[in-house]
Amino acid sequence: MKTGFIGAGKCGMSLAAYFAGKGIEICGFASHHNVKDSIFAFYSINELVSKSDIMFITVTDTAICDVWQEIKGLDLKNKIICHCSGSLTSAVFEGANGENVCSVHPMLAFNSPNTPSDAIENAFFTLEGGAEAVKAVSKLLKIAGNRYKIIDRRYKAEYHAAACFASNFVVSVCEKAEEHLKNCGFTREEAHTALIPLMRNNMDNIIACGTHGAITGPAVRGDMITIEKHLGVMGRDTELYKLLTDIIFEMREMKTENINADT
Repeated sequence: MKTGFIGAGKCGMSLAAYFAGKGIEICGFASHHNVKDSIFAFYSINELVSKSDIMFITVTDTAICDVWQEIKGLDLKNKIICHCSGSLTSAVFEGANGENVCSVHPMLAFNSPNTPSDAIENAFFTLEGGAEAVKAVSKLLKIAGNRYKIIDRRYKAEYHAAACFASNFVVSVCEKAEEHLKNCGFTREEAHTALIPLMRNNMDNIIACGTHGAITGPAVRGDMITIEKHLGVMGRDTELYKLLTDIIFEMREMKTENINADT
């Protein structure tokens, strides 16, 4: 099926190049800003709609409704319309044939319009929406070789929050680690460099062993003396430290219960 993109940003440009590399026919883009030296053709929205069987709306979340208002009056018969927002559902396409619209979210941070294909190849996609749209996009993802899961609309917000925990919040916790090392006399660069092996090894352990197999530190050992020392120097991060430590305590209990159940 001929695939077009509305919005030539980081996500749209990266996905188009990736799908094209997998042999999927890309019609081109409709965008307020044509990208110089792009390998793709740029059209008006009307032209792109007429040329495409599937259209990915790859603009910011706040602009998706505006794009939909612009195209909803066009001839969309048998056209599949989808957006790539992690938080919005297919309900944003108000007045559409519900069978032909869906949300398609790649669980990947697109930091560039040239996101490497191997990164996208390993990305997991989540689909939500009408049967015909989900069927069409599933076929496209199967051609590309990507794993995906279809979820119910009512879980979309929690799904997106889960992705934030694994992405944005990891960054914020690492920021806190660098801040506390700076309090110990490290420069920002020294703190970042010092933490790299620890962060990388920890992520490798999570990937290899799962979260429960990767937990280490004083909370796992039940070392309350060390935890009290930590709390004494946390300052404004005291409550955050307590919350994160309580999660590890819960994981520790679950791990112990599982071991006891196995024996």
